[in-house]
Amino acid sequence: MTSLVLSSHTLAETNKPKLKGDRPGHVMKDVIPKSEVPPAPILTVEQALKSFQVQDGFTLENVVSEPNIFSPVTMVFDANGRMWVCEMTRFMPDVYGNGENVPEGNIAVLEDTDGDGKVDKRTVFLDDIILPRTITLVKGGILYADSEQLYFAEVIEQNGQLKAGIRAVVDPTYAKGGNLEHKTNTMLYGMDNWYYNAKSDKKYQTLPLDSSIPQGAAEIYRNKYWKLVRAKTDYRGQWGLTMDDYGRLYSNGNSSPARGEYLMPGSLLKNPKFWPKMQSHPIGNFFIYSSRMNTGVNRGYMDGLLETEGPNRGKLKAFTAASGSLIYRGDNFPEQFYGMALTPEPAGNLISARYIKEKNGKLSGKEIYPKSEILTSTDERFRPVNLYTAPDGTLYIIDMYHGIIQHKEFLTTYLAEQIKSRDLDKHNNTMGRIYRLRWKDKPAGKQPKLADLTAKQLVPYLAHSNGWWRDTARRLIIEKDSKEVANSITKLIADSKDPIVQINALWTLHGLDKVSWQIIEPLLIKAKPKAQVAAILVSERLPKKDHDKFADYLLKLADADYDVAIQVALMSGAIESPKAMQAAINVLNKHIKAPAIREAFISGAGNKYPELFALLGEHSDAKLMYMINNLGKKPAEATNREQLSEQGKSLYDLGKNLYMGRAACFGCHGQDGDGIDGMGPTFWGSQWVIEAPEKLAKVLLHGLSGPIKVKKRARVWQTNMVMPGLANNPSISDEDLAAISTYIRNAWGNTADSTSHVSPELIKKVRAETKDRQSPYTQEDF
Repeated sequence: MTSLVLSSHTLAETNKPKLKGDRPGHVMKDVIPKSEVPPAPILTVEQALKSFQVQDGFTLENVVSEPNIFSPVTMVFDANGRMWVCEMTRFMPDVYGNGENVPEGNIAVLEDTDGDGKVDKRTVFLDDIILPRTITLVKGGILYADSEQLYFAEVIEQNGQLKAGIRAVVDPTYAKGGNLEHKTNTMLYGMDNWYYNAKSDKKYQTLPLDSSIPQGAAEIYRNKYWKLVRAKTDYRGQWGLTMDDYGRLYSNGNSSPARGEYLMPGSLLKNPKFWPKMQSHPIGNFFIYSSRMNTGVNRGYMDGLLETEGPNRGKLKAFTAASGSLIYRGDNFPEQFYGMALTPEPAGNLISARYIKEKNGKLSGKEIYPKSEILTSTDERFRPVNLYTAPDGTLYIIDMYHGIIQHKEFLTTYLAEQIKSRDLDKHNNTMGRIYRLRWKDKPAGKQPKLADLTAKQLVPYLAHSNGWWRDTARRLIIEKDSKEVANSITKLIADSKDPIVQINALWTLHGLDKVSWQIIEPLLIKAKPKAQVAAILVSERLPKKDHDKFADYLLKLADADYDVAIQVALMSGAIESPKAMQAAINVLNKHIKAPAIREAFISGAGNKYPELFALLGEHSDAKLMYMINNLGKKPAEATNREQLSEQGKSLYDLGKNLYMGRAACFGCHGQDGDGIDGMGPTFWGSQWVIEAPEKLAKVLLHGLSGPIKVKKRARVWQTNMVMPGLANNPSISDEDLAAISTYIRNAWGNTADSTSHVSPELIKKVRAETKDRQSPYTQEDF
């Protein structure tokens, strides 16, 4: 997202676009003269540490740097605290991305063998991966992904030496389609013991070979350790994923900070005839506060992106490259920072910190440091791309330390010249750093040694003050399938007054399939609301003989406050008792105006929705009845293809492939065209799509910046993102744009071109008429 000015001619003067991100008519002027922008030399670690400004009370330390790490992008800590790091060593070595598909990416294992807090041993475990982007730990090895597929690699360790054993593709479609900035990533081990991903609607779980497959899932791979199942989940995020102590997920779009989901993942996907979207909420506003000029952003030439006057002149105003966020769950910082949301902004060379606030179905955020950040750097090469709560309780920061972070599919000539003017295209892919942010008056905690512990020895760690230890102990106990420790875990829950401990332990029992009425009943009676919620959630694993007793409690809890009541509504289809359905109806009637209550009522019924609706009868709420009467009518599958002209059908098919492929429209607008919060608005019934093909052609050619009002949803889509036009993309022709137009105007219930189509000639005409357009359109332009 940077800017470039040609040495003697502007792009507008030459009208000869140089790079894929360029847009016809855009005048790529320098808002700030290059002579005023501070240089960006390569700094040693010692020099880099001096470039940071951290808030009072914190101190920053280097954990590892080159030559022990190169271009890191994501990592995971193993049971003994070693870091398994994906190194994207072929990412953008120059502004053209030459050679990016050479299989030279690494997975490196980094460890501190002498306990001084710094890495002193590097082991390259794999060195032949194309742009590695995902890694997680499983029994017997790791799961990792390149730019297309998900793999298993067996880890064999002998005499302190690591080597790979079995290597196999486990999901060939894991990251298929789209471009490098819009591909599936992460594999976060969730509270409910599924692995979740950003930029994806797929989740994965490893199960014992003899276990049953969860409803809605399918086995896709097995080895001697486990079988892997895959299922659908909510589509979310762009890069990175994190969770809070209750198992709720937080993702982000590149122009928004962390976005949180109020309910557990999949809560609204229980009914196979119902497809609502899990709404995510921005944790605070979009604004950031850098400590250096940020002219090196892709569209820095556009009005409003950079400050142009005053003490912040040249600084980025808002997120434009938000990366892997984190909910901090460590035990090194003072208590007031526990549970805060942190979002790195590599284009702004900073990390932003916000408190999370929640109330009746909505999450929001507040800056911890008003008009300031927890950490900033004056080093333009500081590129924080992922954050982690470390085993030692501190915050670990992955710094790709790379001059270029914009991929070639979007990089503009403006940015390329900014890069070259400060030599940011030199010496990339040979550096990288990981830092530790620590509370100055508290030393980092000890490194773990959990790998060789028995399940019984791991149980106490379910109550550890650091979320990493709790999550890891839960995973290891479940991987061992040690059902004999169920009594010890049950005692831990009964003895603890801490809902966080109770929740983690409950989900451990859930993973072992050892949920019992003995432990559930006391929690339903006297636990704090968040623990009551978890007790309700895991009760789907109760034996059927206990369902009627449980339903009695659901009836009592239906009158509870929102957090508990909505979970009651979500259980009606999972419990074999008509009282569970009556409880759901009671929740509906009490909380019907609250967020997601209607959706929870319909979703919670699962396959039993006919019984629930018969018990409900005709309801006075018109919105609810509309949803019920349209159950099973999936807008995402509605198509007007057969009503198009013969040429229109061909264009529709081409457009569908482009939408999911080269044009990568799905990355911001969703695979189902219904938009992604914080990124791109819905296409369903949108006037921007269906009113006039000329309007749509203008937007496709030259882009659109928000906020955008969509009449059909009576909603304003607030996003700092600018939709880039496709006019200057050499791989997208007039026919391609006509195809995309025809597809989105006639998919998902849209019926704009019956007996007709959007023609390539129309695109060509609009292209000629708007050739002098110098910036993306706004709502006011129409």
